[in-house]
Amino acid sequence: MSIPDLSGLITKDDVNHINMGNRQIDYTSWAKITQLIKQNAPGWEFNLRQSESSNFVWSAPNGTGFFVCYFTSPEKEATADFPYPIMDHRNNPVKFAEISSRVLTDNHRRAFCACACFTFALAHEMWSQEEVRDTALKNAVTVTQPQQTKQKKQAPKAPAREPDIHQGFGERLDQSAKATVIALIKRFDVEHPEYAKWLIETFHKKFLPDTKPNLEKYWSTNLLFVPQGEFLADLIEKKSEELKAMPF
Repeated sequence: MSIPDLSGLITKDDVNHINMGNRQIDYTSWAKITQLIKQNAPGWEFNLRQSESSNFVWSAPNGTGFFVCYFTSPEKEATADFPYPIMDHRNNPVKFAEISSRVLTDNHRRAFCACACFTFALAHEMWSQEEVRDTALKNAVTVTQPQQTKQKKQAPKAPAREPDIHQGFGERLDQSAKATVIALIKRFDVEHPEYAKWLIETFHKKFLPDTKPNLEKYWSTNLLFVPQGEFLADLIEKKSEELKAMPF
């Protein structure tokens, strides 16, 4: 069986970034990985191997769950198995009994991307951090810097824009990171609608005390800084665990 080598296909335009605190996460979306495989390795399909209990989720010795992934060729030959841990949004392994449909489907997409790298070397730059910084990201700065300089000359009001670092609230969230946190909020509100108002009130009391919250477009208006995003992620995780532990 000859396995296609899909290394070097992604470009700097395919690299997305999420800034969370002091670390930056670089990734390529599963949709882009799908497109590249369809274009460059037609007929190859992603699969999850079933466990002895006919479940797509396997149980590790400590009770956490994982997938066993592989690809099949157009001739239906299977590649080597690739185990992948099922993790929460903080990259902690999830207990088998606590794997919800959302956790399962999110990790299915992540496992697909990881297995594509393992099998085809596709988007290997995302998994070797030094190469990302030395190639794709460096090229992105080189290409865009002249344009940024030109824009500053044409926009005399640029210095008046909101600073990246706020003295009271810290570093600003970029759009990708903000979208990630808002997705966590929306999922929490769907799973626990009775606590949606509590979430806003707790956040507002923490960051905007002595003011009255305007509920219209609340999160898009008030969620602006990295410490706020980290606070919400911790708050949602703790409350979710607390509600899971309740007997009813």
